[in-house]
Amino acid sequence: MIRNQRGATLIIVLVLLVAITVIGSLAIRSSVLSLKVSTLSQAQQLLLQNSDAALFKIEDPDQLMKNMALNGMFGYIKGESNVGRELVFCFKSANANFFSLSNSSLISWNGSSIKNDGLGNTGFCKMESGFFTSGRSAVITQIAVKAMDAKDAVAFQHMQKGTDPESSKKDPAQMYTIYATSIFPNLSSPTDMKDSELKTAVNTCFNSRFNSIPSEKQNELSLDIANEDTKSKDPAASDEDKKASEEAKKKLELAAVTVSECLSKLGVPTHTQVANYALTQTLSK
Repeated sequence: MIRNQRGATLIIVLVLLVAITVIGSLAIRSSVLSLKVSTLSQAQQLLLQNSDAALFKIEDPDQLMKNMALNGMFGYIKGESNVGRELVFCFKSANANFFSLSNSSLISWNGSSIKNDGLGNTGFCKMESGFFTSGRSAVITQIAVKAMDAKDAVAFQHMQKGTDPESSKKDPAQMYTIYATSIFPNLSSPTDMKDSELKTAVNTCFNSRFNSIPSEKQNELSLDIANEDTKSKDPAASDEDKKASEEAKKKLELAAVTVSECLSKLGVPTHTQVANYALTQTLSK
């Protein structure tokens, strides 16, 4: 006797296989997402810890007098002549000394452009072996020291209450701002750049950008950018003049980008920690 085969069992098995496949895919996707979150959390902790480690070394009381000397990180950048400049050096694990003036660089303004050849270029961090903060070769940290403009200080803000500068024989306090910028290059977001191009771009962010641009300078750059934009759109201007104005505008726009902004645009995990210090010295004969 011939019976008709309906194949109900096959259909049920196929449905179960599809359900198992979907559930497995969702489980794998959830695991991958959890792994990424965990990795990013660990990376943020490493970035924060490296920035903290750099600030702890700067605050080391045993090194404070050395740092206040003329060739120290605070002593060198002190004074009105250095206002607006940034003393930059890389926090390297291989360096016996945390700071050395011979391994530092100076960034300053050259009109509306950035000048980065002060003290040479050995102070800037690079995406290369030997520039990492530890032997794990995971995080790179660049330090920038900046003296505060006296015009931005509030009167008597950093004087101890009831203290006379003459009788106490204390040098007027000098305000400094420290920028500790750490990156985790191995976790950079995928881009159209090749590895060599990304390294060059990261190095450029470190050696050709300010960590902070004063509001006065920012306003000046904004005005210059607006002027060059107007020139490039002037119907009466020649093609050569328009092209020159466009190039000048691009340079000004690049000058207005800070280190952290530059690195973030490249998709590089970045953490910048800012610390302000008021330092004073006791005068003696």
